[in-house]
Amino acid sequence: MKRFYFILIAFFTCIITLSAFTQNIEIRKNKFLFFFNALNNIPVDDTLKQEKTTKIENLKNKIVNITSEAELEGVYKEFKEVREWLLKNAIEKPTLSPDAFTENTEAWILENQKTQVRLNKKDLQLIVEHQGQQWTFYPSDEDDIILTTLKFSLTSAKQITCEMITTGYAKGFTLQFRDFPTAPNFTIFITFYLSDNKLTIDMASSNIGSQLKEVKFPKPVQLNPSPDEKSILCVMQGMLLPANYSGEFYGKEPAHSRMLYMPWWGHIKGNSGLLAIFATSDDAGIEYQHPEGGPTKVQPIWYSSLGELGYLRTIEYYFFSEANHVSLAKKYRQWVKEYKPFVSLKEKIARCPILERIIGVPVIHVGALYHNEENSYYFNKELIENNHQLVPYDTIAEQLRELKKKGMESAYVHLDGWGFLGYDSGHPDVVPPGYEAGGLEGLQHLSQICKEMGYILALHDQYRDFYLNAVSFNPKLAILNQAGKREQHSVWCGGPQMILSPRFIPSYVQRNHEWLINNGIDIQGVYLDVFSVVPLEESYEPFATVTRSECGQYRKEAFQFLKSRGYITSSEEPTDYFVSVIDLVHHGPYWLKPSLDNGESVGIPIPLFNLVYHDSLIIPWSITEDGGWGIPKGDAGYLHCVLNAGMPYLNINANEEEIKKIKGFCELAEHCQFLELVNHEFLDETFRKQKTTYSDGTTVIVDFDKKAYEINYPEK
Repeated sequence: MKRFYFILIAFFTCIITLSAFTQNIEIRKNKFLFFFNALNNIPVDDTLKQEKTTKIENLKNKIVNITSEAELEGVYKEFKEVREWLLKNAIEKPTLSPDAFTENTEAWILENQKTQVRLNKKDLQLIVEHQGQQWTFYPSDEDDIILTTLKFSLTSAKQITCEMITTGYAKGFTLQFRDFPTAPNFTIFITFYLSDNKLTIDMASSNIGSQLKEVKFPKPVQLNPSPDEKSILCVMQGMLLPANYSGEFYGKEPAHSRMLYMPWWGHIKGNSGLLAIFATSDDAGIEYQHPEGGPTKVQPIWYSSLGELGYLRTIEYYFFSEANHVSLAKKYRQWVKEYKPFVSLKEKIARCPILERIIGVPVIHVGALYHNEENSYYFNKELIENNHQLVPYDTIAEQLRELKKKGMESAYVHLDGWGFLGYDSGHPDVVPPGYEAGGLEGLQHLSQICKEMGYILALHDQYRDFYLNAVSFNPKLAILNQAGKREQHSVWCGGPQMILSPRFIPSYVQRNHEWLINNGIDIQGVYLDVFSVVPLEESYEPFATVTRSECGQYRKEAFQFLKSRGYITSSEEPTDYFVSVIDLVHHGPYWLKPSLDNGESVGIPIPLFNLVYHDSLIIPWSITEDGGWGIPKGDAGYLHCVLNAGMPYLNINANEEEIKKIKGFCELAEHCQFLELVNHEFLDETFRKQKTTYSDGTTVIVDFDKKAYEINYPEK
């Protein structure tokens, strides 16, 4: 009987196992059929459709007729073969870059349907042809590589080798230069990539013992002294420089300075255009050479980072068949949005709500204490008493009250000279506030009066100039340059100064402003002088080395600390590097000769910076009748203010008529401040009649000769 039960149990176990196997086979077959059906989605050319159908039907029959696990492996193998055949013959599939690379005895060549890039082997002259327009660069020369004690050409390398580089987005080639007669251990790699209308050039090098100063490659574009050829330069607010401009213009500075507010420039030939962008701009720079009558040379420079190239350097060139200064600026704006933190004013207000209160108000610039030391450049030996100027905080408060009574309901007040020794002296040790102007209680009172009137009070501050009369002065805390020296001068009020190493900036800012907060100084804004106009700096001090990139980060940390306290942040002039972390600047006007103070314009002033950043940064303008700081002689400053829908300056002693005029400018600024400046046009051949257009359709027309303007708001 037991035997019978064991047989019965075995029988039922077999039946269950067989049933489970059958169910498993069906599940796996259905999975194969699911995969099979998806193969129908792979499109092939019409000539292969019948073959595709046959392969798929044969595969389907085999899947349907599977009866054992042993058959599964073979069917899966055939499934893979059919899939691979379909993908290989798919109508559209991943491809390599359509650009081509060729090499002959004379040149290395990259080309596609629209653009050809040719680099001559003999002299490394770069020639780019884009849709019929040729852009020829100057050849290599003895200034290609500049070390601390010598310089030499790239072509002097005894070994120059080329390797093709293929990517999915571009074709390129890398040149390796090595075994230079005067620098045998120096090796440099330069890579060229072509993709559509963009030429990218990368540069990397070997370590050369901290001796590198500059690399000047690629070379400038060759221009002819013709009115049809122009340069678009980010010199301060912007400059259009005809290649045959009758005057001269020379300049050389690192990026993010007056010579290059934004790290790009362009050239126009007829209707065609070229745009050059420093994709890595921390240690980049520019050199302009324009003799009387032209033509113009714009030389990109790679400065060393602590004596080395240090990291991959990249410059990008874009070529256009149709271009002008507006389209180049808009291409750069797009580039910033794609690769950098573009922060609009609306976003900044979300972080700092009080910022909204200065939209559409004027800026009032006032000062408390100025004292020129005898060894200051500005020391007046003729009228000794003029070296000391004092306006007590209470007097400033009373002047602001009078302004309010005259009808100026709100304003942004920028206060200079509040520190212990007064304006531009004793930095970075500026607290407690100057006793002569009223001390702590006087500054507390002024801040309270401003708050009661609805005025915003911001303090001028400084953390670059390291004065020898500062209580914490120590030369070890100052920048040490590549030559092993510490720069010193005596220009400003406080006399002798060095340059504070950026390493110590954030902690000084935190110390001082924590003191102000803890002592009841209720301010709403802080201005950190020169951070957004003096180029990034480096220090070779062994115990606290600083690269330019680190300098930029230390400066940003200082702004970030102030933002964390809810302050409006500002600096001197608008540069690309800091526009995302500051809210407004002192001014952003134009380059003048022989000086920025009441000089003549160079080339044709154009609002390049505002074409990129108008809706991201507030820029005040001087309200002058004729010229001024950064305003060309013959131009009314208020016309530039109106043309750019900018923030107007207001004199603290303004009368009712002046206030009424300023309010009109404020109304325009309030309406347009969050709008993109989408176009700037010259309305006649004199360039004196101009028009700007904002993204909601608002237009402004100014006539600098007639001192007239017209504002047209869109119909509501």
